[in-house]
Amino acid sequence: MKYFWFIAILVILVLMVFILFNRNFMTSSYCLTGVFLADNPTTEDVKSFKSAYGKKPFFVMVFTGWGNLVHEETIKSIYHEGCVLVVTWEPWNPATAEAIDYDKVLSGGYDSYIASFAKQIKSIPGVVFIRFAHEMNGNWYPWAGVKIGKQKYIALYRYIKDKFGALGVTNAKWIFSINCEDVPNESNNHYLLYYPGDEYVDYVGIDGYNWGDTKPWSKWMSFKEIFSGRYEEITQKVGKPILITEFSSTSSGGDKAAWICQALKNIKNMKAVRGFILFNRDKETDWSFPADAPDGRSLRQQLQNSYFRESN
Repeated sequence: MKYFWFIAILVILVLMVFILFNRNFMTSSYCLTGVFLADNPTTEDVKSFKSAYGKKPFFVMVFTGWGNLVHEETIKSIYHEGCVLVVTWEPWNPATAEAIDYDKVLSGGYDSYIASFAKQIKSIPGVVFIRFAHEMNGNWYPWAGVKIGKQKYIALYRYIKDKFGALGVTNAKWIFSINCEDVPNESNNHYLLYYPGDEYVDYVGIDGYNWGDTKPWSKWMSFKEIFSGRYEEITQKVGKPILITEFSSTSSGGDKAAWICQALKNIKNMKAVRGFILFNRDKETDWSFPADAPDGRSLRQQLQNSYFRESN
């Protein structure tokens, strides 16, 4: 009987330690602010964001195509302002939308370039977040799972991260970044089929946009409608801290100011979300939030809440 109680107490203690160790991101009382500003954001871009919305971004995201490195001036600008770089590293030629040879990656044919990229990341005096081959559960990129298969996608992701590990890159955090819905929405394209394993992932990222009525297939959707399903599934099945790695709204089809207000209120209730990256630039539609417009003023008002931080 004494042995039984000893084991029972030991199990309870282990569970308590586990809960205390893991509860930080599940019950945390803050969310880090982030933004995509430009292809090569400058110090002035970062300062302008803070001037417009009252809060400096913690995360500043850039996109980098295969064969390229992050611009050194961009790195200096981001860290000079006390921000953290998020690199969306895309294994294609973005100018032509052409795929690279993924078999060549796995056979070592690009090892020299990968080493150069890793060396640059290692030289940065701070943490860098890497979002490699994002939105693999969509069908628009050449690395999409429906195009190259889950085995090859996982092999690519693991190959890249393992190379960084072998080269002693310890300041990189890795984001497994998915689209908010599987496209096509079929059982053989579920995003978890592409998950490379807990040891290869520090954060799970989710991308999603409110396209309003700008597309024949789209409709006005709230932030909650876009993200809540995937958020709940990831917290239950993966258990990694979450980043909203891309989000924004058009103004076509609804009230954009009300949308961003409610979006940030929703994020406050999503305790596993450690940070967000707002796509604040006109591209396919008016994703930006002009500071002098109602939606920009709404964004500024919500960011004043102390829950949204500009530093960790």
